[in-house]
Amino acid sequence: MTTLQDQGTGSPGEVRGAPAPRARRGVPSRRSVAGVVLPIMSVGSLLLLWALFYDSTRFLPSPGSVVDEAPEFLSDGETWDDVYVSLRRLFLGLGAGVAIGVAFATLMRANDRLRHLLSVYVGISLRVPSTIAAIMTLVAFKRAEFGYPAVIAFITFPFVSVGLSDGLASADRRLDDMARLYRFGPVTRFRHVLAPFAAPFIFGALRNAHALAWKVIVVVEIFGAAEQGIGSEFNFAFRSFLLVDLMLWLLLFMTILLALDYGALRTIERYVGRWRPAPRN
Repeated sequence: MTTLQDQGTGSPGEVRGAPAPRARRGVPSRRSVAGVVLPIMSVGSLLLLWALFYDSTRFLPSPGSVVDEAPEFLSDGETWDDVYVSLRRLFLGLGAGVAIGVAFATLMRANDRLRHLLSVYVGISLRVPSTIAAIMTLVAFKRAEFGYPAVIAFITFPFVSVGLSDGLASADRRLDDMARLYRFGPVTRFRHVLAPFAAPFIFGALRNAHALAWKVIVVVEIFGAAEQGIGSEFNFAFRSFLLVDLMLWLLLFMTILLALDYGALRTIERYVGRWRPAPRN
């Protein structure tokens, strides 16, 4: 069998144009294992630093005192009531932000005049500090429950809009023309032509928006003097100088955030992009 060497980059014995070898099903690749192990090691290193240097500070509680209080904290029903309230506000706001961002990106791609008009709103939303947006939105809605998800939607939608716009702009116009020629419907055209190009950009923007939404909801619940929510518990523990409770809420907050990011968003992203060949090392 004759072997070909790619010009300037190939190696002997490599057949030009041959498909990349696929990993066997059920066998995790080194890349997927590293994607799980390295984040765990990162979190573990932070916990190790806390255990080593907590006594060098004046107010940081010891890991042992936090572990002792953790069972009672996690078994308290009010803890999960506050978590549920914050999750509800976050998902409502993030869902609205994604819907608005997708609508803006679609309209900007469809019409140049709309693109020039709507890009102004996207630019303003990106540049407004989240704290100022939280205060103004809570004042506008008189600290009503609707104001909490409204702040998140306002702050997160431009990230989705910009990410999706970049993805749609990178789509191959020839495939778009082919879809028009064969009269693909809007759903089929988006699923098989536009979505494969836009998916990495969408998920990248969604991860950033998700992380930002968690920061915003805590700030909004503090500024809005919410009666329930993770932010309200942070505020109460800080004002009452309950340092162990403050650390427990911080650890629970980070656990939920990382679980949703690595356990949900990145898992869905890998599933959606499973058709892409794995990059060679």
